[in-house]
Amino acid sequence: MRYFYLLLAVGFWLMVSSVAAQNEPTVVTDSHYARGATMAFGRIKSATAVNDVSIKSRGFCCATNPNPTYDDIRSSQTLSNNGTIYCLKNLEPVTLYYMRAYAVAKDGSIGYGDVIKFYTLPMGEVTYWYNNGGDQAVNNRINNAATQACQIFSDLTSIKKKFDIGYSPGTPTADCAYKDQPWINVGANSSYQRTGTLMHEMQHGLGVINYSTQWCGDIMRSGSGRGDWLGERVSAFLDFWDNTTDSYLHGDDIHMWPYGVNGAHEDDGRLETYYANAMIGQALGEDGLQHRSNTFAEPCYVFNQEDTIKYYIKNEDADRGLYSAFLIAIPSGSLRWKEMSTEQAVLNDSAAWYITFTPSNQYYQLRNAATGQYMTFENGFKTKARTTLTANDNFHLMKGRVDVGSGTSAKRGYWLIHPSGDWSPKCLAANVNGATAQQTFDLSNNATKQRWLILTADEIKTFEDGAVVQLKAEVNSTLKPIKALADVPHTCTPSEADQAFADAISSIEQTLATATSPSELISLSNEAWQAAQAFLNVATPTNAEKPFDLTFLIKNAGMDAADGWSVAPAISYSCGEFYEKTFNMKQTFSQMPLGTYRLKMQGFQRPGSYTDAYNDWAAGTNNVNAQLSINTKTVKIAHIADCAQTRRLGGTEQQVGGRYYVPDNMEAASKYFAKGLYENSLYATVSSPSVSVGLRSTSMPSRYWCIFDNFRLSFFGSLTEEQITAIDHVGVNEDENENQNVYDLQGRRVDNPVKGLYIINGKKTVIR
Repeated sequence: MRYFYLLLAVGFWLMVSSVAAQNEPTVVTDSHYARGATMAFGRIKSATAVNDVSIKSRGFCCATNPNPTYDDIRSSQTLSNNGTIYCLKNLEPVTLYYMRAYAVAKDGSIGYGDVIKFYTLPMGEVTYWYNNGGDQAVNNRINNAATQACQIFSDLTSIKKKFDIGYSPGTPTADCAYKDQPWINVGANSSYQRTGTLMHEMQHGLGVINYSTQWCGDIMRSGSGRGDWLGERVSAFLDFWDNTTDSYLHGDDIHMWPYGVNGAHEDDGRLETYYANAMIGQALGEDGLQHRSNTFAEPCYVFNQEDTIKYYIKNEDADRGLYSAFLIAIPSGSLRWKEMSTEQAVLNDSAAWYITFTPSNQYYQLRNAATGQYMTFENGFKTKARTTLTANDNFHLMKGRVDVGSGTSAKRGYWLIHPSGDWSPKCLAANVNGATAQQTFDLSNNATKQRWLILTADEIKTFEDGAVVQLKAEVNSTLKPIKALADVPHTCTPSEADQAFADAISSIEQTLATATSPSELISLSNEAWQAAQAFLNVATPTNAEKPFDLTFLIKNAGMDAADGWSVAPAISYSCGEFYEKTFNMKQTFSQMPLGTYRLKMQGFQRPGSYTDAYNDWAAGTNNVNAQLSINTKTVKIAHIADCAQTRRLGGTEQQVGGRYYVPDNMEAASKYFAKGLYENSLYATVSSPSVSVGLRSTSMPSRYWCIFDNFRLSFFGSLTEEQITAIDHVGVNEDENENQNVYDLQGRRVDNPVKGLYIINGKKTVIR
């Protein structure tokens, strides 16, 4: 009987367990998260009850083992910011943790979401000294605010910084100087003697300023003046914190938003705002903002590695083996990139690497699977046998900001940086002919030879399958405008050049149709352009009004983005602009045909305020200094007053001269451009195969504004500029000019033109 009751009890327990298991809530952990030194944050995408059993609680559990449960560290503490954020506190710094969402049903059954692996940061050391220069109430407010600000920065970042704070009754609000030990002035206005104000000023001390740092540079911001911060780490944080996608931190020269607390009106006293401000400061440093003048960016865990997995490393540059080679170590200790297939690589341990991470310093270590030697930096990058790791074996991995590949197979590369305690560290780069080299770190997107994809064997196959699809699309996109060159009315000397061009294109199309691997496709676009160059070198248009269109060579000619240009303007309304900032924005092309080119662009410069600029222009003084350029040849671009209108076109416009309107923001400029206004052109005869086109200004004083769109590049073969521009646009009726922009040859607007030679919408025109 005793055994009967035992069996009955076991059966009852199994039945209860089975029912409980059936009632476990279905939980989905949001894959996005945030972490600091002692805190971590997560979101629950969904927690769904089953069998009509309601959920009584939910939250996050956390442990140092890969399967955290409700019995480990857990928290149901929440913040509210576009949904619910769960907060884990009192974590150990520099520690590997695993966390996941949980939900507890009313019957006690527990469901779990997917696990997130993360490392807490080294504990920040943000401290302050205050001169206690006010009365007791003032001193209490400032000390309390500074204490809370420093504690939040220390808990949520790895930043080490001391701030000197002084009470300054004459300061209207507060201010801060950027230096290794910044000084903050806090004024008498009590609204600015708060935590948010101190955190705002501390961000200035961490590099959010209009000089010396990447905040005001042309790499990490989408333009001068107002623009977006382009760093991957900040955008990833905002995606999580705001529960959205494709986020950017916006800013001007000295402010950032959201969460910048740019004035007492933005200090809502909420931890959500203060926490975000601090974690944005950390992410800015991880992206490359100089928190201190003599050190490098903040290292962190950006590549999610496992100690026992073999990784394969490929350079991000297509000319350095992106689709055809792998980084290998040879017994002598040299590092090379070697041409080999994926199948060859996974069978060759010299191309395989083990990657570990050290939480205490946030650096990675790489060990070659074949030699057992560690990558190191000793007068260059190499591998070396180690029994004890040294500082030379630590590498800072910084994630790139542009996708390599497309769709689900897209990956991001990483800079492999030797930490050197300054802002010009050396990083591993791919050189020619399989060699590697040390290069000074280049933060720009164009530094593809300095970035490396780190892939598992399975990821290589997925990446290459996606690459075949992408490369075929790229080749087809390249072929379309190249094939169209043959349709331009032209003559060739020798005449056989037409057939040679057609044969070359046909051969490329045959390869394109049958190719199954990236290695078969990577050279086709270049081969197509080489065939085009050979054709254009002996071809001349028979109609100067129908030249060869080479605009397809210009990346982002329509200014929908800044990629491809040597410096990044602010982008909006499909226009680019620079405000009060000098620039030399260009693109350079090699293997170009020799002959005459024309670069056209819509754009203008406002040299000063709209009133001063117009008055000077009306008096015959044109202070425009922005120039369109082809190699060394330049021409001054349009003045804002050149295309002033007698009626509004839209956007924000300003009235000048009593009866005319000119654009005063990017929206308005885009509407003027849409009407075909502000056309600029430059001709140049090129005698070398390198052609650089762009726009520049060496002086942009107060209120100077330059805005532009629609770059176009044409080629005229052996025709000279005089032959091209001598075309006589005759037979234009006077009444056709009523709504056009007519100027005499000195650039003065003519409202009622008589018969003669004029510039109408950018063209020399004879009115008869």
